[in-house]
Amino acid sequence: MKKTILLLITLTTNICFSQKAELDTSDILIGDQIQLNVSSIFEINEKYNWPLFNDSVFEKVEIISKGEIVETKNDSTILISQKLILTSFDSGSYYIPPFIFNEKKKTNGNLLNVYTISITDSNNKAYDITSTKIGTTEDFTEEELAEIRRKRWIIAGIIFATLFLGYIIYYLLRKYKKDGTILKPKIIIPAHVTALNKLQKLKKEKLWQKGELKEYYTRISTIIREYIELQFEFNALELPTRDIVSHLKNLPENEVKILEAILKKADNIKYAKGLSLDEENKLIIQQSVEFIKKTKIENASSK
Repeated sequence: MKKTILLLITLTTNICFSQKAELDTSDILIGDQIQLNVSSIFEINEKYNWPLFNDSVFEKVEIISKGEIVETKNDSTILISQKLILTSFDSGSYYIPPFIFNEKKKTNGNLLNVYTISITDSNNKAYDITSTKIGTTEDFTEEELAEIRRKRWIIAGIIFATLFLGYIIYYLLRKYKKDGTILKPKIIIPAHVTALNKLQKLKKEKLWQKGELKEYYTRISTIIREYIELQFEFNALELPTRDIVSHLKNLPENEVKILEAILKKADNIKYAKGLSLDEENKLIIQQSVEFIKKTKIENASSK
């Protein structure tokens, strides 16, 4: 009788706990990364289908990377496991469904909550900033102006080279159109994708944690200005904060306030006109992601 009870307990434990899908945490801020650990124990020769894990599995939750599938065997069983790195750029609650391996085995589901901090939060210290001179050359250092001019020359060179290449392609197509050759269209990365990737890379560099606070805010300001220039087609890199905000007056008021707070905070830090707390340093990159996500235009780069 005791042996029978022990056997039942063992079987029940194996059924309930041999398949797992576990998140590091169920609550994150926009743009943060978390780890999902998926594992299951199978009998030797037991048939199963391991999930492929593509973007369509998760609603508004992106897979950043997938680890290798690891197999650990013993005499009678095999443990299969894999680690996924996930993130999300949209606030809300998202359900990650169970993963089914065969008719008898599947994992549990998971609920992921993604949060952002509202611009209307009166306790948010990120907006406790001092005044700064706007609309003068004091908005930029000499090094920054030189860098801006260098970038403009590079852009002009790229435009010229693109037009010249376009002419060559047109000429060759006209000359050899009877060959039936079809050229593939050039793949253009949308402005918001480029900006979000740059912000993610900047976050991983942990500049302000290393004491490089001015460089951290300068990079954020440059990324936002480049995004605005590509997305809304005006020279945001060479304009002061006030004029940029004026150009975007047709955007919703909440998005304009977020942008103005980001750029003014960056101006203050660049010219040593304000202080910054750790929470403010974290918040500004989250607000930058929020602004880009809310103002992106999917086909802006293909006009």
